[in-house]
Amino acid sequence: MDMNEIKEIFFQECEEQLAELESGLLKMNDGETDSETVNAVFRAVHSIKGGAGAFGLDDLVAFAHVFETTLDCVRSNKLDPGHRTS
Repeated sequence: MDMNEIKEIFFQECEEQLAELESGLLKMNDGETDSETVNAVFRAVHSIKGGAGAFGLDDLVAFAHVFETTLDCVRSNKLDPGHRTS
């Protein structure tokens, strides 16, 4: 297996992770902020970040890191995901 094949697998897995991420975020938007949903979103972001790091996609890694940090705040109840501003 060469590097192009490995990258192709990474991008296919990203599609799956993005679908999981979207599903979880939609649930959270609808008020489902239970730990299972939040953790599923976190895992999707974390998986994408790990693969992105392996391929030197530094901007994606940086974005995912901020996303993870925000989700950590939700998991530790420092941030209310249901709070909306007008």
